[in-house]
Amino acid sequence: MTLHTSTYKGKRILIILKDGTKLIGKFKDKKSGYVITEEHGKISTSTIKAMTICKQAIKRKDTP
Repeated sequence: MTLHTSTYKGKRILIILKDGTKLIGKFKDKKSGYVITEEHGKISTSTIKAMTICKQAIKRKDTP
């Protein structure tokens, strides 16, 4: 199964990494094996466990 890593630009997304770290940021682009966010820059898709659109406010203490 492949990971769905694309959405509309500017959408707020939640990325959960394989080590359990949660990142929240605005989606900017997806390029050849990387998801690019405004806050965190390039994130390799090989380190991503899950990615979803944030539909509710998530407490900021969940982010590192």
